[in-house]
Amino acid sequence: APRPPVLNGTLWVLAGDQVSLTCAASSHPAPILTLLRGRRLLAAAVYEPQVRLELAAAAPEDAGLYLC
Repeated sequence: APRPPVLNGTLWVLAGDQVSLTCAASSHPAPILTLLRGRRLLAAAVYEPQVRLELAAAAPEDAGLYLC
């Protein structure tokens, strides 16, 4: 049976901090995952259980709503 998604909520970081965002799902067939900020595609994984985005040093322009 489908399960509700697990949400991490709000993340506050300081400029220069390292940030890691992970989007994960489990399905059969394997999922196609995308990580977006606004309408901009930042990362994708085809038939993989997760996609990850790493920011070595967060900057003010990285602020916004990220969607899995």
